[in-house]
Amino acid sequence: MDHYHAGIALGLAIGLLAGFLFVAFLFKRKVLDMHFDERQERARGKAFQYGFFTLLISAYAYAVSDMVLGRWCDPMAGVTLCVAAGMCVFAVTCILKDAYLSLREKPRTIMTMFALLSSVNLGFGVLHHIHPGLVENGVLTYRAVNPIIGLATLVILVVYIVNYLLRPREEEEE
Repeated sequence: MDHYHAGIALGLAIGLLAGFLFVAFLFKRKVLDMHFDERQERARGKAFQYGFFTLLISAYAYAVSDMVLGRWCDPMAGVTLCVAAGMCVFAVTCILKDAYLSLREKPRTIMTMFALLSSVNLGFGVLHHIHPGLVENGVLTYRAVNPIIGLATLVILVVYIVNYLLRPREEEEE
């Protein structure tokens, strides 16, 4: 393995470790308190099922597109596209069925976290777009991972905000 690929692998490992440590910190601070009622558990199970099948379908679609169109996408970017599609389907389904937050979680904390994740990842995407490297020789490179995740978290954030803003109006009409 050359220094370039070793650096990429080390950066990925450090990023994953930082993410796990951040989630562990949130659990310890009781920001992520995963206590759901039975209705939410059923809805989350159905959302997980939809997300899982979306992941499977998108993975096969990526493989078929790679065979038919040729190499249009780096494998890391392709896998990230598939994971982001499954993640969005899961999160949006949970949000629409009011099963995304546990009974003790605060909506503003989650919105702030998603806004931060989205802005950081999209910021890296802009940097990769300004400095050539996002697309090389017509192939979407691994540098597209950050903007893909940024767009996925932005979609989840927008759906969550719209749902959050519309929910009180629906309850008032009843």
